[in-house]
Amino acid sequence: MRVLSIPAEHPYTQAIQPAGVEFLPDPDIDGNWWPHPALEASWWNQPRDVDAVHIHFGFEHRTPAEIAELCNALPVPLVLTVHDLDNPHLEDQAPHHERLQLLIDASSALITLTDQAAEVLERDYGARDVQVIPHPRIVDVPVDVEPGGRAAVFVKSLRANVVADAKFYADIASEVPLDVYAHEGAELASIGNANVVVHEPMDDAELYAAVGRAGVCILPYTRGTHSGWLEMCRDLGVPVVVPDTGCYAGQADTPEAVAVYAAGDGHAAGQAAARLLARGHVPYAGDREHQMQQVRRAHKAIYEKVVGQ
Repeated sequence: MRVLSIPAEHPYTQAIQPAGVEFLPDPDIDGNWWPHPALEASWWNQPRDVDAVHIHFGFEHRTPAEIAELCNALPVPLVLTVHDLDNPHLEDQAPHHERLQLLIDASSALITLTDQAAEVLERDYGARDVQVIPHPRIVDVPVDVEPGGRAAVFVKSLRANVVADAKFYADIASEVPLDVYAHEGAELASIGNANVVVHEPMDDAELYAAVGRAGVCILPYTRGTHSGWLEMCRDLGVPVVVPDTGCYAGQADTPEAVAVYAAGDGHAAGQAAARLLARGHVPYAGDREHQMQQVRRAHKAIYEKVVGQ
């Protein structure tokens, strides 16, 4: 079975790919897979050796009218995984919601990652038969580090949905010992009461070691829905402080490993982190390998069903 997954070679989509299913390779567009040409209706004007299309993300550059054209042009079934009820890269969510509605209405199968997101899809978009398939593991190699007694926040290069105000991080640090990891140029090099680590992008081993040393990790997000970063933290046994937006809290494997704060409130984030630090290391509550196999089988069953319709 040949599935055009958009994208195909992202860590998430590689993780869910079932045996016996071929994901067509991503295009190479100046070293990136986006903007994916298959999201243009005209790409389908010629025959394509594809059994189904599975859209995950990367369609925010298309207007709602262009998405409507795509939906009308698709000659094969559409599978849609809703990762983002609200797009973390966008300020104005209205066009994103309109694009989502069009894709949902055109889909032969609809997937999301949490029960909370499924409820929103049913309530706000009239979706039916939403299948909840949890996010698979991120870390699949042993990481031998000793968790510490400090909170950590990784801002990287300050994506659009990450709090950029240094006071937010200073307020966290007034409540709990804090390490802030930031890329060069992130303009957070000086937060008086926090330890700021300015670094080059880390490879996986460096990143897992840095996260694994944290006693708790704080997600400094202002919007969004689900988080691969949260999954990575939980693979490493690190509890996570999450904002009261999106479905982050409901994504965690166990309530003991997550605490919620009011988005943008650094004092509240620091207090939540202190509570989790007092609780200590929380190993992942479940069998990640078994879950991975279930996730892959669920996707294979969906592909077989929509192609056989």
